[in-house]
This record gives sequence, C-alpha cells and structure tokens, in this order.
Amino acid sequence: MAEPRIAADALPSDVEMEGTDLSLGNGLGNKISEGSSDAHDQTVNATENIEQTSPAQFKSDPDEKPPTSSSPQANADSVKMRPASKKKGTAAKKGPKRARASKSKASSKKDASSTGPAGDAHDASSDDETDNGPYCICRGPDDHRWMISCDVCEDWFHGECVNLDKDIGEKLVERFVCPNCTDGKRNYTKYKKTCSLTGCKNPARLYTKSLKDRSVFCCNDHCDAWWTSMINTLPTKAATEKAIEVLTQEDFVGLLISTSEQGGWKLGDKPFGNMEGLWSNGLPTREGVLSDEEQAFLKNSAAERLALGNEIVQYKKMMQLIDWANHRRQLAIEAGKFTKESCGYDWRLDTVSVRHQFGEWLETAEGQATFKAGKLDTPLDPELQGDPATRGMCEKKRCKPHNGWYKLLMGAVRILIKETATAAADKLNAEEVMRQAAEARFERRQHEKNTVEYLDG
Repeated sequence: MAEPRIAADALPSDVEMEGTDLSLGNGLGNKISEGSSDAHDQTVNATENIEQTSPAQFKSDPDEKPPTSSSPQANADSVKMRPASKKKGTAAKKGPKRARASKSKASSKKDASSTGPAGDAHDASSDDETDNGPYCICRGPDDHRWMISCDVCEDWFHGECVNLDKDIGEKLVERFVCPNCTDGKRNYTKYKKTCSLTGCKNPARLYTKSLKDRSVFCCNDHCDAWWTSMINTLPTKAATEKAIEVLTQEDFVGLLISTSEQGGWKLGDKPFGNMEGLWSNGLPTREGVLSDEEQAFLKNSAAERLALGNEIVQYKKMMQLIDWANHRRQLAIEAGKFTKESCGYDWRLDTVSVRHQFGEWLETAEGQATFKAGKLDTPLDPELQGDPATRGMCEKKRCKPHNGWYKLLMGAVRILIKETATAAADKLNAEEVMRQAAEARFERRQHEKNTVEYLDG
C-alpha cells in the first residue's frame, strides 16, 4: 500500500511552523484520493502525532488572519515559516528599559518535560522575562546573572564584569558607580564600614537612625567576641611570675566590672594642673605661677590677637561696601539707567582688599558718611559729572577690566578673613599650652614643698 500523504487543506489554518525547515513538499503536500476513509484517518493520526512530538515547533499566531480561499494553494500560502529566535546574549538595539523589582537577578530554567498548551504558555512567559539589553560594559543581555544598577547613569551591570561579588554588593555597597561614570572626585563607589571583628564581612551598625544602637560591630555577639580576644592577649596570674608588675586578665576584668557599676569607662584626672580659680581673664590669681618671660609672651600674644580682631572687623566692612555697591547697580538697572550688561563698578571699591588704604578711606568724610547712612549713595566729590543715580560707576557694557568684580572682590575678602582667623586661633592655642604647663609646674611645686634657705656666712 502506498504511504498516505497529508493534504494541504486537511491541516488547520491557524497552525504555524516555527524554527523548522519542514516544507509542504516533503511527502506531505500531495492530494489523497477521494473516498478513502482509511487514508483520511491516517492523515488525522499523523497530524496529531506531529503536534505531540514537537509542541514547541508549532505555535498559533494571534495576528494571523484566516485565509479567504479554501483552495490548497491558498491554504499552503497561509502556513508561514517563522525564523528561529535569537540566541541569548546577542546584542540588539536598546529599547526602553523595563523596571526591575530588585538588583538581584534570580535565574529561571525552562521545564524541558512540559508538553502541550501548558508547556507553550510556560515558554512564552520565559521569553517575556528575557531582556536582550544591551546592558553592562559587555553590552550583553540580562541573562539572569546577578546585576547591580549604577546610581549615575542608571544602567545595569553584571557583577562578574565589574569584579563585584554578590555578597559584597548586597551588604557593603552603599552607592555603586560604574567604571564609565567613575571620576575619582564626586562619583565613585562607596562602601560601608565592616564589623571590627577580624574576619567578619558584615556592615557595622553605624548607619542606624538611633544613636544608641550605633556600634562598630555588626551585632552584640561579635562585640563580646572582640573583648574576649583582647582579654586573652593579657597574661594570667598563674602564667607569669611578675603578676604584681603587669596587668593580668583578672585585674583587667576587675576594672571592667568596677567601672561598669560607676557608669562606664572614663578618663582619670591629670596628676597636676587641676587647680580651680587659678586663672582670671587669662592671668593668674596667685603669685609665682608665671615667670617674667611667660608674662611678656602672654601680654604680646594678647595684643597681637586684638590687632587681628580689628583686621577682621575691617574685612567685614569691606564685604558690606561690596554689597552696597552691587545693590546700587541693581537700583540703576531697575530705574532704566543701566542694562544687565552694564558694569556698575564703583570707584570707591578700589581700596577693597587693601587693609591700610581701606582704613585710611574709612577715616575720610566719604567713608564716614557711607557707613553712617548704611548704604552707598552718590559720591560727595563735586568734580564728578553725570546722573546722580549712576555717578561714580562704570557705565561700560561687558567691561573687561571689571569683569565679575563682585565675585572676585568677595572671594578675596573671604580668604583674608580665613587667614586672619587662623592666625588668631594659633596664638590662642599657644597661650593655652603655656598656661597649662605653668599650672602643672606650680601645683607640682606645691606638693613637693621645696624651700630655699639663705644662710648668712
């Protein structure tokens, strides 16, 4: 008996052939003889066997329109050959990024044993979860490996490609910046401080909202383990013959217990230099505390600090004058006398940042009238011509000599204030060190009770 052949019009119209080279000319496209019921039954059985043996190769297309003609040629044209799906990992044009629930990617495997419509639905869901990207520096897909997002460019990167372990990335990375966005200044990867216990890779409790819960350890057990290891470094009384001269484990534990009952650890008082009421306004209240050289040093240092304080006062007045000049320029612009491109530099700012010349200008009638009025008005010089609202100001547009005069002058004065304040603080610290040394020396002499007796020869 000749092998039965499947007619093209016997196949369902919505069946597509996907990922296979099977064509209608491979013994399945010739028409069977009419009236043969056995051949028709074998045709139906062959069709069912094909559907059961390779369910992934046949897939209904919802966009496929039903054929308008029932002829074999029209039905044959309706069966489409769909190309095989792209291999995972191939680069493709990057579309809009889909939102991810978390940085950690859980790998999912297809169930090869699933068949029938349920297997097709599972394969479709797996295809939907696949994202070809491109992502990362490798420009590959999201292949279900662990990935982390850059906080600058918001792109996703495989942990293996950026040499970042999953445990470290999830526990210790506070802010991740990819290699392309790292500049070493503002954008760089920040890590959390690890636990102080050797070998622990968990983050320390330094990032909690409550100050009481913060600790350099990740948990209380590791805190106890650290203290135990520190105590074990000390010798025991039984193991050393010099137990009286060295600190042993028993002595140290006794100190911990006694201090915990008194409110915890605290630093003891200094042996000398704790006399109350010995100083008043930086000078001793008792005789014999300072030597003549120390008194002269403190006196000169106090005078220099006073002079530095007066300099800072002058610098503050310079900043006021700069603000008043800028305010006068703004008023001229609002009145229509100037445009935004006009310079507006006032000639009375020439002495700014020069302390001695500015001090001399403050003593003039112009300077006294300016600070008495609390604003910069029209200059008192009768030789100046022009509108009173803009008299004494530079009227040039885009003036190069005075370009950015407000920011430049303000920046220069701030630097002078910072330098002067630093010099005054250094002198004050030197005075305090000398007072502490003199107080400790004076108190030690009081405890020693040393005296000198003169004998007449």
